[in-house]
Amino acid sequence: MFSLTQNYLTRGFWGDEAWTSLISQLPYLQMLKTTAADFHPPGYYTVIELLYKFVAPTEINTRIVSIIFYLLTIFLVYKLASYASGSFSPVILNDSEGSRDSSSSTQNDRKELLGLNNFGLISAVVVATNPIFFTYAFEARNYTMFAFAATGSVYYLVKLSVHLGSEIASHLGKKLQLMGAFVFFSALGIYTHYYMFFVLASQFFYILLFDRKILLKMIGIYAIVGILYLPWIPFLYAQLSSVSESYWIGGINARTHFEAILRILGGESKTLFRPILFWLSTILLLIGIGQHALRHPSTGSGPRFEKQYLLIWSWTIIPFILASLPGLRIGEFTFPYRPIFFWRYLIPASIPLAMVMVHTAQKFPKILMIASVGALIVLSVAVDANTFTRYPHSFKQVYEQNVLPEIEKEDAIVTVLPSLAEVLYYRNRNNLENDLIVLNEGLVQFSGKSLLDANVENGVVTIEEVPDRKYFEMRRDDSGPIVEIHSQ
Repeated sequence: MFSLTQNYLTRGFWGDEAWTSLISQLPYLQMLKTTAADFHPPGYYTVIELLYKFVAPTEINTRIVSIIFYLLTIFLVYKLASYASGSFSPVILNDSEGSRDSSSSTQNDRKELLGLNNFGLISAVVVATNPIFFTYAFEARNYTMFAFAATGSVYYLVKLSVHLGSEIASHLGKKLQLMGAFVFFSALGIYTHYYMFFVLASQFFYILLFDRKILLKMIGIYAIVGILYLPWIPFLYAQLSSVSESYWIGGINARTHFEAILRILGGESKTLFRPILFWLSTILLLIGIGQHALRHPSTGSGPRFEKQYLLIWSWTIIPFILASLPGLRIGEFTFPYRPIFFWRYLIPASIPLAMVMVHTAQKFPKILMIASVGALIVLSVAVDANTFTRYPHSFKQVYEQNVLPEIEKEDAIVTVLPSLAEVLYYRNRNNLENDLIVLNEGLVQFSGKSLLDANVENGVVTIEEVPDRKYFEMRRDDSGPIVEIHSQ
């Protein structure tokens, strides 16, 4: 029977989540040093470390940060879509936020605007139920915080475009407020995830091609974001140098991008509903492009592609392209650097894609619009329900079922680097003081060695061969977490 104590929220940590918790329990300066030696900026771990000052480092307490940023992102999506909805129709924004001059619009234009009144709310619901975004709302990782920062940055760019580009003078205080908010979200993003640089690049690409009247002013604002990032630049340079030699992300093949889009639109879990949701989403996206491409400006319905529509698509496409270039092979030519494309880092793309799908559907006849948006939401909820009721086997159960009933004080726990974070986390959670030994296997090749180094430095872990006494060897293989008990 389904139980709130056995679901995707309360399940045991997997490796990256345990890594999050352990690194955030280190003294702050050591945390900075440890994440700098790996390949992560420190923003998310700083938030988790602050949380741990007040609550225990449990699964639910750690995941609550992702849930909060998930909810905040949905709110920002509502704000962004509501604010941008007017620019998806032929109206003129004046200097007062949210007010619009539609006196020059035709009757059809006014009907279109009325159809977009619910754009913010519907977009927020579609994003909230998006399977991949919903899944990682319950993961102790930085993806929802990254999505929150990216959405906030785009939202305030849209508002800056109006206030900086308008011929009507805005209050200086209002402009400074918007600039400050944009700088905050942009800086938060690049301190949260390195793919945020691709989001900022997509903004700059849009400004350069479609909104040049604010280009010089925005260059100055981007410069402020860069200045705020200067303290981390030496560490980023060191990380890029180490990753150029060895990193776990594999190369790009013929299915890489399809698999990424499949997961972003349809979710990670292979369910009956995923292919239906994926193809419905794909069809809506293609129809949306067709709706604009076939519209002629001479009809009085506005330009083929509104500026904010182009910004949303740029936010989707440019990060995909930029993430694909390092290490990409085309025939005999290979781009420099090594591959860094990983679909999970593109989870925030679910937000602009959802907005485009809703915008497409709202141009349909009412009954078809309700049917298409309703199908998106129902299919997404069906996938989400399957995700939330999962309770995958983890080292949490391994300790409860196989280790705690048999382990004695003098026994050792043995593992390998790929499983270290989970094994160490649950050793600590179960208040075990048994020696933890990491075997000298794959220490150079595997990501995450900085956490091992920190715990060796703190005397928590040792690196050596198997001990000459009874030990519990725990590691993860293709079937999941396993434990073998060795008696000497």
